Amino acid sequence: MRLQLVELHDLPACPPSLRDALTDFLAFALNLTHAYDPAGPLLRRAVHRTGARRIVDLCSGAGGPWSRLARHVGVPVLLTDLYPHTSGVSDYPFHPEPVDARAVPESLDGFRTLFTSFHHFRPEEARAILADAVQRRQGIAIFEAARRAPWELAVVAFTWLGALLAAPFIRPWRWSRLFWNYLPPVLPLMGTFDGVVSCLRAYSSVELAELVRGLDSYEWEIGEMRGGWSPLRGTYLLGIPRR
Repeated sequence: MRLQLVELHDLPACPPSLRDALTDFLAFALNLTHAYDPAGPLLRRAVHRTGARRIVDLCSGAGGPWSRLARHVGVPVLLTDLYPHTSGVSDYPFHPEPVDARAVPESLDGFRTLFTSFHHFRPEEARAILADAVQRRQGIAIFEAARRAPWELAVVAFTWLGALLAAPFIRPWRWSRLFWNYLPPVLPLMGTFDGVVSCLRAYSSVELAELVRGLDSYEWEIGEMRGGWSPLRGTYLLGIPRR
């Protein structure tokens, strides 16, 4: 059963530098393990079918997997977030204004993507994200790196160790990241807690199918994937307007 719990870095009281440190680590880990490599061919095919001229990535955090994926999709990528991460962590442009994935401004047209973020939204909010894309006739793709399953929970429980080992190698260099990682080790503890909660909040394939029920003007594809040498198996949802 999916649990609607709260991740610590979502709380308004979370210091921005700590939130940025966590999203930096998440992007680093997912790119290191090539977790989202299978998304490249899926996106290229979907973008070609919709004729989109760019990808508008929602809830981008520190840039997600685009340092690996962008060259495979064939169109420019624009990053957006409710808390724009504009400190130069990505080689791709970041929209400077906050963007709510449930109501994307009409000016931000393009094929929409969400990586490692859809689980943050309650079912009514998740459906609002899908409905907004359908209303605007924009393609949409949702990718999650982990499922709500025992193996994923066991792996994610060791996030603290990954954070301790990875911090000196994450770029760009920031003293705040080292502070939160070692003095005291808030980042490893928060990352482990939030990682486990993320798995418990993840939507299953059956639940994704329920979210798109009634949105019949789109073709929906739901599946699972595992990329590179990532120990995690994730889920994806693709939505393309019917001609």
